[in-house]
Amino acid sequence: MTISYWLDETQKKTLTYDVLIVGAGIAGLSTAYWLEKKDPSLKIAIIEKHSLAFGASGRNAGFVTCGSANHFNKLQKNFGFEKAIEIWKFSEQNRELLKSEIIQDRVSDVDYFSTGACTVSSSEEDWVHQQNFLLKDMLRAGIDVELLYEKDLLSQYGVKNSQGGIQYKHDGLIHPIKLLNLLKSRLKNTSFYFGEEVFSVSSSSSAVKVESQKNIFSAAKLFVCLNGFTGQLMPEFKKLIKPQRAQAVVTEPLPAFVKGPCYLTKHLCYFRQLPTGELLVGGFRNADLEAENTALDEATEKIQNALTDFIHSYFTQAANVKIKYRWSGIMGFSADEQMLVGSHPDRQNTYVMAGCASHGMGLSFNVGRVLVDSAFGIKPPAHLDIQRVF
Repeated sequence: MTISYWLDETQKKTLTYDVLIVGAGIAGLSTAYWLEKKDPSLKIAIIEKHSLAFGASGRNAGFVTCGSANHFNKLQKNFGFEKAIEIWKFSEQNRELLKSEIIQDRVSDVDYFSTGACTVSSSEEDWVHQQNFLLKDMLRAGIDVELLYEKDLLSQYGVKNSQGGIQYKHDGLIHPIKLLNLLKSRLKNTSFYFGEEVFSVSSSSSAVKVESQKNIFSAAKLFVCLNGFTGQLMPEFKKLIKPQRAQAVVTEPLPAFVKGPCYLTKHLCYFRQLPTGELLVGGFRNADLEAENTALDEATEKIQNALTDFIHSYFTQAANVKIKYRWSGIMGFSADEQMLVGSHPDRQNTYVMAGCASHGMGLSFNVGRVLVDSAFGIKPPAHLDIQRVF
């Protein structure tokens, strides 16, 4: 952001806290939660340009997943078998921590459902690989998966014309805004400043300063939790975190036919049904890949048409259904598609969490714990450590 001379309010208040957090999505609130747990005496402020979960946290599909089976396959190729297990187990820990620390007995309040998640084979060759290699690798890794066959896919997920897929048994669904509101209610010493876009951050050995149009904030430590927008506040991240757009639609209510999260990699899409019957479908970035490499939050005709045509042509139950909502959201990707977490090497008392790579709901609560630990001298796991890119 830039700020003009005319817009910059000259009579600003200076507000002092122990800790400042920029960003009120799941990353920012998770960081505040673990900070309060580490030191309940801390006075914390979260500063947000818009409103709670206005960015990717309120624009995703509400999947609480470790990712598709293909994601594990990709992790193996990129990092090796043992590291792939570590990364997958970290996501499993994220889910369990959310349940034990935040959701607890409030399952119905956040529309949380433990359904399992399915990755549909994209071709006959892919199905052979899933059966003979990927399933065995995941079982050997201690991941609770099973094969689904053509009739199972049709009856449980509405998927047709595929020989089968792999179902991971413990993933689930949630209402992301209800989750964030519940997480917010767990924060006891955190103040929120909504509608305040930060346009300047600076730091020294003794303090950090954050300036918005309305206020100047001072604290001992700063945590920046902006994911794909990190480079807009700190230019050194423009080459390290690349924003990418994702788009989604929600239909009118339909009879229940989708059990849980489903990844249909043949079309580079994912879908689920809401508790009230609406079908949510996202993806189809392959219809316009170059245009989707952007930080512009805009639903485009090409992707939206692809999503609509898919719904009407693929699902028998949805041939004539109307689309109720269309939206987009911005994700952030590092070069290796793993998050950048920890102490900024060049900005004193500044800590960063960025690059969720479309796995924000499946990672950020646990990563918030890691980020807070880094501020207390505990080094993040190697695949998350921000130092690997500086």
